[in-house]
Order: sequence, then structure tokens, then C-alpha cells
Amino acid sequence: MEPRPEPPPWLPVTRTPPPTPPRPSFTWQRLTRTRRGAAGLAIGSAALLLWPFAGWSVIPWLVGLGVLLLLRLLRLDGLLRGWVWHLGGLVVLVGLMYSTGPWAWALAASIGVLVAGLLQLPWWRLAAVGVVMCAVSGVGFGFSTYQTQEAQRAQDAAENAQSYGLQGERTPERVVGALLENIAQNDVPAFCGLLDVPARADVVRVTGAADCPGALAALRSRASSPQYQHLDAPTAQNGAAWLTDACRTPWATPALGGQALGRIEVRRSDPPGGTYFVSRFLPC
Repeated sequence: MEPRPEPPPWLPVTRTPPPTPPRPSFTWQRLTRTRRGAAGLAIGSAALLLWPFAGWSVIPWLVGLGVLLLLRLLRLDGLLRGWVWHLGGLVVLVGLMYSTGPWAWALAASIGVLVAGLLQLPWWRLAAVGVVMCAVSGVGFGFSTYQTQEAQRAQDAAENAQSYGLQGERTPERVVGALLENIAQNDVPAFCGLLDVPARADVVRVTGAADCPGALAALRSRASSPQYQHLDAPTAQNGAAWLTDACRTPWATPALGGQALGRIEVRRSDPPGGTYFVSRFLPC
């Protein structure tokens, strides 16, 4: 068999290109092999887990974006050598941690451990550790949240108690009529300012409200226009106080104060005002 003749030199030689190597697929293992990838994944996961506990606030994210833009404008991103996004993520993470507390950090970390364990099933040990951590940190987070809410309620109550200075009436006989008049006119400062702290607490207790403005709203819903003129409410002085019998007035009806608050102890404020206010309530 004769050998195949060589092609003429003027014809181009066709060469078969080498096969293109397959593009590597993305895997989390490849991402975590490098320090940048592992650090970026940790920062991003921590920020996303803390975000709900910060009330979905976008302010930390905007601050982080502002830092990235500032670094770009100052052309400092090149000095960080690929770590500029990590710096922006750290700014976001610090902002989210600032608006949360240690128990929120612990719960977010516990959720991260649980998610990592679920991704590695059937190796369940890490997932079990995450479940235990979530249970412990969840109880701590709930108790811490409850304490914070109770402290806020106490602070609000104290502020409400101090925000209404005693305003009083000119005579002790005017006090019952002023109570009903303030209810009819929905005058919160005048109504709450007529009551001393013990009397204010009595009204709040009877109405089941959270504070004095809420008590007035409850009274308004029961009797929006009580009659406050020509009241049969005799007032007699009893030492340094005056005792007004309002048991036969609209104030002592079930819709308003009721018989439990039917008698009203009135005292006079110190000079220079010298006005009269409700110091406490007594039952009929």
C-alpha cells in the first residue's frame, strides 16, 4: 500500500483545537477554601441572621454602602487588595450588632450552627448541637425581650405620672363637677392634672386602662357627655382635707367611677397656687 502523499506546501494545515476543559461548577466547598471566601460567607451569613433581630432596619446596610462608595471615590479600594467588600460587610455587621443585644447575637449564631448542621445531614451531630443552642439562646432572648418591655412600660408609666402637674380647682366644691366636665370635653391634661398619683392609680385600676389618658378614653367610651352641672355632692372639711360625697352624682354611676370611687378626698396644694385637687377616692 502506497503512503499517503504530503499536502502541497501552499495549502493551510488544519489543526484540531484542543478540547475546552469543563468549567468548574460552583460549590460551597470551593468558596470556603480561600480566606476571602470563608470570611465573606461568615460576614454575610451573620448579617442576614442578625437583620430580623434589628427590626429589618436598612440603616446599617446604607451605611455599609456609603463606606464602599467613599472608598471608591477616594481610590482606597485598591489598597485593600480584594477585601473592600468584606470591610463594607463588617460595617453592616457592627451596625446590626449595635441595634441588638448579646442574646440576639447568641440566637443568630445558634441558627447559623443549626443551618450548617442541616446542610451536612445525615451527619446529625452538628444539627443536634444547633438545636440545643437555639433552645437555650431562644429562652434567653425571650426573657431579655420581656425584661426590656417591662422596663419600657415602667418608664412610660413614670413619665406619664410626672407629665401631668396638679392643676386643681378654685374651691373644693368644684372638684366633682370638674371631673365630669373634663370627661365630657375629653381634656386629658385637665382630667389627669386634677388627680394626685394615688387617685390617678385608682381611676386606672377601675377602668382597666394602662395609664391616665387610657382611663379617660375608657370613661369617654362609656359616657361621652356626663352631666356636670347642679350636682348633689355635699362637701365637708375633715381636718386638712375635704370629703365630697359624690355617691348620688353621675360620677358614681357604673358607667364612670362607680360606687367604689364615690367619695372623693380633696386637698389643697401648697402656695402659691393654693388650688384643690383629688388626693384619693373612697368607696361609698
